[in-house]
Amino acid sequence: MERRKHFVLVHGAGHGAWCWYKVATLLKSAGHKVTALDMAASGLHPKRVEELRDISDYFEPLMEFMKSLPPEERVILVGHSMGGLCNSVAMERFPEKISSAVFATAIMPGPDLSFTAIREEYARQMNPNMDSQYTFDNGPDNPPTSLLFGPDYMSMQLYQLSPTEDLTLAMLLLRPRPMKRAPVSWRLPRVTSDIVNCHLLVGA
Repeated sequence: MERRKHFVLVHGAGHGAWCWYKVATLLKSAGHKVTALDMAASGLHPKRVEELRDISDYFEPLMEFMKSLPPEERVILVGHSMGGLCNSVAMERFPEKISSAVFATAIMPGPDLSFTAIREEYARQMNPNMDSQYTFDNGPDNPPTSLLFGPDYMSMQLYQLSPTEDLTLAMLLLRPRPMKRAPVSWRLPRVTSDIVNCHLLVGA
């Protein structure tokens, strides 16, 4: 009998562990162990987005979880969207605890693609006619600190291929996504296929 695997699911921007409810059910039905995590200020996590100092605070729940794993356990990381950034950092810090990493239409930073460049490109692609709301905690002359996806943006850009029930669920549970900068001391992850087995899934 094949040994069951441990999947660790990391959600995308604005979402939470709740968004994996279908995937988690299928994996558990197949006999696997599943851990779906809430990143900071996401899902049921108690922090508010304005309490995050920088982006490293956002993915700290995943880092703490990886630290807590037994030395002999290796997990399969699955990250969607912004969860890919969390994956990348975990892969560099804990390569010995990860057997595979799956990037499902996810951010994959590297030596030639900085986190700042990703933020700027994301902001550039945001349609100004969409109804998402930016928050400027540091004043209107500074970059936005968070973003809450609007219902039009959600229905036309994120959930256009999903059942309407999933869109309704998401609108009930959605929280603002952080748009914090990386700390000055933060070294960009340099993830390569030599570190861990990577799988890239690109959506339509």
